[in-house]
Amino acid sequence: MFLRIFPNLINLLSFITLATTVLLIVRGNLTAQVRVFALQSGVLAILAAVVAVSADSMNLLGVALVVALVKGWIIPSVLRRAVTKIGLHDWVAPYLSASAALVVVGLLVGIAFYVMGPVVAADARPTAKAIPLALAGVLNGFFVTVYRRRALTQILGFLMLENSIFLLVMLATYGVPFIVEMGIFLDVLVAVLISEVFIYRIKENFDSIDVDHLGALKG
Repeated sequence: MFLRIFPNLINLLSFITLATTVLLIVRGNLTAQVRVFALQSGVLAILAAVVAVSADSMNLLGVALVVALVKGWIIPSVLRRAVTKIGLHDWVAPYLSASAALVVVGLLVGIAFYVMGPVVAADARPTAKAIPLALAGVLNGFFVTVYRRRALTQILGFLMLENSIFLLVMLATYGVPFIVEMGIFLDVLVAVLISEVFIYRIKENFDSIDVDHLGALKG
């Protein structure tokens, strides 16, 4: 029974993961965006656990638990603390309007399905049909990183990009060795903590975390 519903469950969870990336784009509240990232990480942890059960992989199940802990709880807590201290809850400062951003998102999703179409057709794994959704998440995570002016939202875009890369690897290969995943999670956590310190310092010294304003300081 589980094997019968496994592909559909993977497709559903992958779609929700991509939908959270789109939701991050349309939400204008920083605190809400942090919640969206926590939600995406929780869904990703569930998906990893489902794949672990299907593949009978204790290593992947351990990775799912670490995803839930590090990305579903610790990193969102750090980001919420940063939002509170900086005091920027309602202004994410995008370069594009929400409607224009959604058009770009649609184009990126179409590109992902077009590029991965031959791969899906040649791959017999039950997770293959969800691979285009993961690639779409990678492209849109990169888009979120570059189209917002606030340093904090760029960090969120980077984290969602990393989530989508993890999803793509998991669907395509059923995960990489446990020690490699732990090293990646540790690197991401350290990067977020360092970024939090830099954001505080930038805010204190320049009274802004808008990358356009910071760029104007060059010269």
